[in-house]
Amino acid sequence: MKILPQVEWKMNIPNALSLLRLILLPVFATLYLMSREHPALLYWSFGVLVLSGVTDSLDGIIARRFNQITDLGKILDPVADKLTQVTVVLCLAIRNPAMISLLVICLVKELCQGIGGLILLRRGAKIHGAKWYGKVSTFVFYGVMALIVLWPGIPAPLMVTLIVLVAVLMLFAFFNYMRVFFSLKKETPKKAAVPPEEK
Repeated sequence: MKILPQVEWKMNIPNALSLLRLILLPVFATLYLMSREHPALLYWSFGVLVLSGVTDSLDGIIARRFNQITDLGKILDPVADKLTQVTVVLCLAIRNPAMISLLVICLVKELCQGIGGLILLRRGAKIHGAKWYGKVSTFVFYGVMALIVLWPGIPAPLMVTLIVLVAVLMLFAFFNYMRVFFSLKKETPKKAAVPPEEK
């Protein structure tokens, strides 16, 4: 089954873990938003966020260790990352107005990168995995968001400092990914529409 001209739907453990992260999104959102009335749910939402972060690390480790890297995985993994980051920041911004600026940065970044990725895929560009700056940004993001979730009474100056750190790393990753995008776009000429496969 082809979801894009050069991407075949091939399920394995790393890809299943990426799908699990997508499934965890509404679970986290529900638990976190309901924790205002039921404080005990805050710890469950923290656990779900940690589980999401662990699966994010595991899928890459397993894919590389057992040679299970697929083009589908190179799409599912960043999609799961993007939706996770937007969902988590949105939920936290609802209860912490200081997060609103980070939410705007996150939305713009992920929307631009998503559109850019689709443009390259439609042109037939080779699919590349995450870069080191994206991994660092994601790692720090999970750590900071988990801390803010677990510590509702975090001092405002510390929260602002952590939010600025995450924002700077997001913008750094965004700038570098945009450089990669324009470089690949220049190297990959626009292809004619690909005819549907004969059945």
